[in-house]
Amino acid sequence: MRLNGCFAAMLLLLAAAGCDSGEPSAPPGIFFPTVPIGDAYPSALIGGVIEARSGCLFISAHEESWLLLWPQGYTAQEVGGEVEVTDEDGERVGRVGDEVRLGGGEGNPTEMGGSDAAERWASDLAGVDIPERCGDLYWLVSP
Repeated sequence: MRLNGCFAAMLLLLAAAGCDSGEPSAPPGIFFPTVPIGDAYPSALIGGVIEARSGCLFISAHEESWLLLWPQGYTAQEVGGEVEVTDEDGERVGRVGDEVRLGGGEGNPTEMGGSDAAERWASDLAGVDIPERCGDLYWLVSP
């Protein structure tokens, strides 16, 4: 079947519009919460290894794992069989298994009034419900 030029152009435009949905980009099965970029961020620094477990991306350090809340515009994709995160400019931030240092700050249930309060904080920031499988420690990554 042959498509006329106008119909083919319209399909192309619709497909392109669907690619910029504003939703975080990640491989299937990976929960990748992003947070709108703000004017100020916590000034802590964490060093650890990026891990993928239960469909969530964590930074693991000091026998703890924090779910990473990425700045809006960051994306995750599969590269060479591993999940890799890039910033809004397409620069590599890290890949699963990489040792990284990330600025930002922690959302910890002990300091926030419990696991439910920490989950609400993270969910409100990201605008999505945080799956239980992703734990209750959160790291807000600064851009």
